Amino acid sequence: MNMAPTGKGKLKIEIKKIEKQKARMVTFSKRRQGLFKKAQEYANITGSQIAVLVFSPAGNPYVHGSPSFDAVIDKFLSVNGGASSSGQVGAHHNEADVCRGFLMALEDKIKRCRSAEDLSAVKAELEEVRVKVLQRLKHIEEDEFVTSLLNC
Repeated sequence: MNMAPTGKGKLKIEIKKIEKQKARMVTFSKRRQGLFKKAQEYANITGSQIAVLVFSPAGNPYVHGSPSFDAVIDKFLSVNGGASSSGQVGAHHNEADVCRGFLMALEDKIKRCRSAEDLSAVKAELEEVRVKVLQRLKHIEEDEFVTSLLNC
């Protein structure tokens, strides 16, 4: 009996930005898991150490690593003469550097504003940052290391 395939099989899809935000977020979530799974498979079959960092369209970071993301980044930084990412002091110092850089870039943006629309865009960006800062502060408050430093 000759059984011809009834489905379309694996079709090539055109790689382009998904315009609908909800569909883009769903695709990001599904593909992120697939990316992490493939990275883990790669680590397993080659015996290598991997670290994958992905930012969602909303700006949220997602990480995966083998043996762990922090361990791989620590190794990378030590080989390249950087600070430890899992050392709490180093991590918080790096966050402060990122904040300083962001503030400098924000000052430049404000100086370049020429219209109410420009200022409105900066305002929207600041609102997003405010939400992220509040989330990070909540995370820091839960951090035992920071709590112990604040109680000194």
